[in-house]
Amino acid sequence: MGSERQADSAVLFYEGRSGTYDYTWHPSFAQRFSSSLDISPGQHVLDLACGTGLLTFLEANRVGPTGRVVGVDITPGMLSGAQAKKQAAGDKFAQVELYQGDILNLDTIEGVKGQTFDLITLASALVLLPDPHAAVQYWTGYLKPGGIIAMDSTHPRNLVSGIILERTARRLGLPVPYNRTWSESENSLKEVLESAGLEVEKVITVENQAGFGRRLHDQAMWEDHFVEKIIMGDTLRTFADPAIRRKAHGVFKEEWDKLAESGRVEEVDTVFLGIARKPLSGSTARPKSETIFTGACRCGNIKFSSTARPSDFTFCHCRSCQQLSGSAFLGFASVPRDALKFSASSTRQSIRLSDVAERTFCSGCGAPLTMAYTFEPDIIWIVVSLIEPGSLKGGPLKVKSHIYLREKAEWFTVPDDGGERFESSFFDHLIKPIS
Repeated sequence: MGSERQADSAVLFYEGRSGTYDYTWHPSFAQRFSSSLDISPGQHVLDLACGTGLLTFLEANRVGPTGRVVGVDITPGMLSGAQAKKQAAGDKFAQVELYQGDILNLDTIEGVKGQTFDLITLASALVLLPDPHAAVQYWTGYLKPGGIIAMDSTHPRNLVSGIILERTARRLGLPVPYNRTWSESENSLKEVLESAGLEVEKVITVENQAGFGRRLHDQAMWEDHFVEKIIMGDTLRTFADPAIRRKAHGVFKEEWDKLAESGRVEEVDTVFLGIARKPLSGSTARPKSETIFTGACRCGNIKFSSTARPSDFTFCHCRSCQQLSGSAFLGFASVPRDALKFSASSTRQSIRLSDVAERTFCSGCGAPLTMAYTFEPDIIWIVVSLIEPGSLKGGPLKVKSHIYLREKAEWFTVPDDGGERFESSFFDHLIKPIS
């Protein structure tokens, strides 16, 4: 999902909530979020996805009249609520500036463009973004060296019918306005922050976010949740077609049943709050490692990024690759294992089709992901077609080789692309025969 499409989804998702947003659990959570931050008078703060200003004005109280707080939100109704509060307060919040704009396109906002801040906050919005790794790395460019960034992610059982709806949409290849499946634990958020070169100070488990703590839903009541989330919920447009809704009905039940234990589905009212610091490495500090490319599987449930450029671009014509791809070959490129980061996802599964390599795939859409040889533990081979078009830095890859041509599909002609040709594998001298 691109930035413009994500922004449109956010507006659709929140515009109808703008009038009642302050009458939910959000004000209480904003107080808890703010109390976890070390904010000093005179600091400059950027509050992303500020909504009605719940966190924005709490921060303004703490930076005082000598500080500055900039709030950015894409939804007109939400931002008008914040503007009304500022206007009603008179001069009290003169240090607050509010802008309508896309938080993934900050260079288009005059009050933010070219500036850096002591603190960046994002409350209850990371789940709306399709690629949290890329988003956090982008925002780090607006953070002063030594500055703090704070954001929250959800417990995997938080709003459980929502996570099942997301899984249902992913399996059917349909858009959904949030992206929560990567957040499996405190470590998931920690990894997102660290991937942007940030030093994580702490990840706090915030319980009772909405006030109900923990509850159990009867497994047999799955259809009530289906109706609430799909027939009457925010994704009604996505499932408007009766044929799609019928498919979603069955998939939703399957996913609901997967979470059930002893006839109950548990819901946990918990989020994780991560606080991280940008290293003091000079005034032009950047993340420790630059992202060279990004990508995802077909359903988008599994995303990845790499801080190293892929090499050894190879087309494998073996029978296994033909059967897995439904085509004549699969294209792989090698990447150092420690450079390739995957989003946490329960649909990333592994399979061994030989005694020399392990493959991974997405069980949600069936897309093959990687292959790793047992004799080179520090290298992983990524399926090149999954790399996001336009994301690869340094120009297009050049084909190095075609392997396993002895098993080549009879109907396919190998192009003259300059790649070396091998009847089997160029690793044959390193591996033992497959039994």
